[in-house]
Amino acid sequence: MHFRPRHYVLIAVILALGVYNLVRSRRARERISAPAALPAATGPIPQSPAWQAFDHAAVLRDAPDPQFQPALHNLNQQMASATGAGKADLNGCQTWLLFYRESGRHASANDAWKQRSTRHLDVCVRQHRDVSS
Repeated sequence: MHFRPRHYVLIAVILALGVYNLVRSRRARERISAPAALPAATGPIPQSPAWQAFDHAAVLRDAPDPQFQPALHNLNQQMASATGAGKADLNGCQTWLLFYRESGRHASANDAWKQRSTRHLDVCVRQHRDVSS
């Protein structure tokens, strides 16, 4: 079979797309597996009753529902009465806590979400800040 110039161009385009997809998938894998840089704590950690309730609920995050639900209920009550600039951080950390609990119920070979939630919750407990934004 005799190739015309357009055939060579088509082969080059197909090879270039293949190389591009290979490089893109390797970079995506590196980005997912690379640990995220955690921001350093700046200033004192706020010790409000709402954050103390969050810390208690975060400690019980792997506990069965009969143990966890009272802590979550207490956290929700404390959040309802919380005021100040840290309330948005507290809401974000509570979302990660609930997401962690939900992802723990669905067993999967891919536990990247649970690992990311665990890292995030550890930062929430350590710094009392939501670092997702």
